[in-house]
Amino acid sequence: MFLTSNLLNISMCREVYKTQDKERVISTLAILSDKENLTTDELCYKSVFECMNAEYVLNPYKKLSYFNSGYNTLNTIINENNSNAEYRYHRYMIEKYAPSWLIDKSHTQIDKKFIMNTISKEHPMYSFIMKTMNN
Repeated sequence: MFLTSNLLNISMCREVYKTQDKERVISTLAILSDKENLTTDELCYKSVFECMNAEYVLNPYKKLSYFNSGYNTLNTIINENNSNAEYRYHRYMIEKYAPSWLIDKSHTQIDKKFIMNTISKEHPMYSFIMKTMNN
Protein backbone atom coordinates (compact mmCIF):
# COMPACT_ATOMS: atom_id res chain seq x y z
CA MET A 1 0.00 0.00 0.00
CA PHE A 2 1.46 3.29 -1.07
CA LEU A 3 -0.05 6.47 0.21
CA THR A 4 1.06 10.03 -0.19
CA SER A 5 0.44 12.66 2.42
CA ASN A 6 -2.03 14.36 0.06
CA LEU A 7 -4.21 11.24 -0.08
CA LEU A 8 -3.99 10.27 3.59
CA ASN A 9 -7.01 11.04 5.74
CA ILE A 10 -8.19 10.04 9.19
CA SER A 11 -10.41 7.27 7.79
CA MET A 12 -7.33 5.67 6.25
CA CYS A 13 -5.46 5.96 9.54
CA ARG A 14 -8.32 4.20 11.29
CA GLU A 15 -8.34 1.42 8.68
CA VAL A 16 -4.59 0.92 9.04
CA TYR A 17 -4.99 0.74 12.81
CA LYS A 18 -7.75 -1.85 12.49
CA THR A 19 -5.55 -4.10 10.35
CA GLN A 20 -2.67 -4.04 12.84
CA ASP A 21 -0.54 -4.75 9.75
CA LYS A 22 3.11 -4.00 10.44
CA GLU A 23 3.96 -2.77 6.92
CA ARG A 24 0.90 -0.53 6.71
CA VAL A 25 1.55 0.89 10.19
CA ILE A 26 5.17 1.68 9.35
CA SER A 27 4.34 3.29 5.99
CA THR A 28 1.52 5.36 7.48
CA LEU A 29 3.78 6.45 10.35
CA ALA A 30 6.35 7.59 7.78
CA ILE A 31 3.73 9.63 5.92
CA LEU A 32 2.46 11.22 9.13
CA SER A 33 6.03 11.95 10.25
CA ASP A 34 6.73 13.75 6.97
CA LYS A 35 3.63 15.94 7.14
CA GLU A 36 4.30 19.47 8.30
CA ASN A 37 0.93 20.25 9.87
CA LEU A 38 -1.02 17.45 11.50
CA THR A 39 -4.57 17.65 12.70
CA THR A 40 -5.12 16.49 16.27
CA ASP A 41 -6.60 13.23 14.94
CA GLU A 42 -3.56 12.66 12.75
CA LEU A 43 -1.24 13.44 15.65
CA CYS A 44 -3.14 10.92 17.75
CA TYR A 45 -2.63 8.20 15.15
CA LYS A 46 1.00 9.17 14.64
CA SER A 47 1.48 8.70 18.39
CA VAL A 48 -0.31 5.36 18.37
CA PHE A 49 1.71 4.16 15.38
CA GLU A 50 4.93 5.20 17.15
CA CYS A 51 3.94 3.01 20.09
CA MET A 52 3.15 0.18 17.72
CA ASN A 53 6.44 0.69 15.89
CA ALA A 54 8.26 0.13 19.17
CA GLU A 55 7.06 -3.46 18.90
CA TYR A 56 8.71 -3.87 15.49
CA VAL A 57 12.22 -2.49 16.04
CA LEU A 58 14.95 -4.65 17.53
CA ASN A 59 17.17 -2.03 19.16
CA PRO A 60 15.98 -1.65 22.79
CA TYR A 61 16.86 2.05 22.88
CA LYS A 62 14.83 2.71 19.73
CA LYS A 63 11.96 0.65 21.15
CA LEU A 64 11.90 2.79 24.27
CA SER A 65 12.32 5.99 22.28
CA TYR A 66 9.41 5.24 19.93
CA PHE A 67 7.18 4.11 22.76
CA ASN A 68 7.92 7.05 25.04
CA SER A 69 7.53 9.58 22.24
CA GLY A 70 4.18 8.18 21.15
CA TYR A 71 2.81 7.58 24.63
CA ASN A 72 3.84 11.00 25.95
CA THR A 73 2.38 12.79 22.93
CA LEU A 74 -0.84 10.81 23.24
CA ASN A 75 -1.15 11.79 26.90
CA THR A 76 -0.63 15.44 25.98
CA ILE A 77 -3.36 15.18 23.33
CA ILE A 78 -5.72 13.60 25.86
CA ASN A 79 -4.97 16.27 28.46
CA GLU A 80 -6.03 18.86 25.87
CA ASN A 81 -9.01 16.82 24.59
CA ASN A 82 -10.15 14.91 27.66
CA SER A 83 -13.64 14.21 26.36
CA ASN A 84 -12.48 12.44 23.18
CA ALA A 85 -13.34 8.76 23.62
CA GLU A 86 -11.31 7.64 20.60
CA TYR A 87 -8.10 9.16 21.96
CA ARG A 88 -8.75 7.60 25.35
CA TYR A 89 -9.45 4.26 23.69
CA HIS A 90 -5.98 4.31 22.18
CA ARG A 91 -4.38 5.09 25.54
CA TYR A 92 -6.45 2.32 27.12
CA MET A 93 -5.25 -0.23 24.57
CA ILE A 94 -1.62 0.86 24.88
CA GLU A 95 -1.75 0.65 28.66
CA LYS A 96 -3.58 -2.68 28.53
CA TYR A 97 -0.83 -4.33 26.46
CA ALA A 98 2.31 -2.46 27.55
CA PRO A 99 4.53 -4.14 30.13
CA SER A 100 3.66 -3.00 33.65
CA TRP A 101 7.26 -1.97 34.34
CA LEU A 102 7.16 0.45 31.38
CA ILE A 103 4.30 2.76 32.35
CA ASP A 104 1.92 3.62 35.11
CA LYS A 105 -1.40 2.07 34.10
CA SER A 106 -3.45 4.33 36.34
CA HIS A 107 -5.68 5.54 33.49
CA THR A 108 -6.82 2.08 32.41
CA GLN A 109 -9.99 1.64 34.43
CA ILE A 110 -10.98 5.30 34.24
CA ASP A 111 -10.52 5.33 30.46
CA LYS A 112 -12.44 2.07 29.99
CA LYS A 113 -15.40 3.34 31.99
CA PHE A 114 -15.35 6.69 30.16
CA ILE A 115 -15.21 5.04 26.74
CA MET A 116 -18.00 2.58 27.49
CA ASN A 117 -20.23 5.41 28.78
CA THR A 118 -19.56 8.00 26.09
CA ILE A 119 -18.65 6.42 22.75
CA SER A 120 -21.43 7.05 20.27
CA LYS A 121 -22.84 4.24 18.13
CA GLU A 122 -22.42 6.63 15.20
CA HIS A 123 -18.67 6.89 15.73
CA PRO A 124 -16.81 5.30 12.79
CA MET A 125 -14.74 3.15 15.17
CA TYR A 126 -17.64 2.15 17.45
CA SER A 127 -17.94 -1.52 16.43
CA PHE A 128 -14.20 -2.04 16.42
CA ILE A 129 -13.75 -0.32 19.78
CA MET A 130 -16.50 -2.31 21.43
CA LYS A 131 -15.20 -5.60 20.02
CA THR A 132 -11.60 -4.99 21.08
CA MET A 133 -12.47 -3.62 24.50
CA ASN A 134 -14.52 -6.67 25.34
CA ASN A 135 -11.74 -9.13 24.48
